[in-house]
Amino acid sequence: MSHTLQPLPMKRIIFSLFLISYAFILLAQDEPQDLIGTQAQEFELTDMNGNTISSQSTQGKVVVLNFWFVGCKPCLKEIPELNKVYEEFGKNPDVVFVSITHDQLEKVQKKLSKYPIEYPVVANRSEACKSFEVTGFPTNIVIDREGNYDLRFTGGFAGIGRLMSKSIRKALER
Repeated sequence: MSHTLQPLPMKRIIFSLFLISYAFILLAQDEPQDLIGTQAQEFELTDMNGNTISSQSTQGKVVVLNFWFVGCKPCLKEIPELNKVYEEFGKNPDVVFVSITHDQLEKVQKKLSKYPIEYPVVANRSEACKSFEVTGFPTNIVIDREGNYDLRFTGGFAGIGRLMSKSIRKALER
C-alpha cells in the first residue's frame, strides 16, 4: 500500500506563514511592558570616544538606547533607519542617543566600518544589557525627561524609525 503526499493548498501555506509570523511578532514583543511609565535604572557608560553618558548627565533629557550586537542581522538592518531618527533629533540638546553592545571594541570598530552608526557607541558592556533587562536583540528603549520608560521594543521591525520618532516626540512634549 503506497501513500503519496498531496501538496498543501496555497491558501493553507499562506495562512500558516501568517500565523507563524504573527506568533514571532508577539514573542518579539515579550517585553517587561510593565516597566513603561516606571523609573529607569541609573547608568554610567563610556562611549568609544571616551565620553561619559550617565543618568546624571542626561537628567531632564530624553534618552534613546539601542542594544545590539555585531552578529545580529536584524540589528544591522535597522541601523540606517535609526540613523535617520538621529538625523531628525540628534541636534536637539534635549535628546541623547546611545548605542550599546556587549561585543569587544575591536569587533565593533570592524563592523562599524561597514555599518556606520551616527551616534555614540558603547562597546563591551554586557552588564548594561543585564541592567536594562535586555533579553533579545535588537532592543530599543526611550526614556522620557523624568527618567521613566516611555518605549521598549525588542525584535527586528521595519517601522522602528517611525515608532522611535513618535515616542521621542511624545517624550519631548511632556
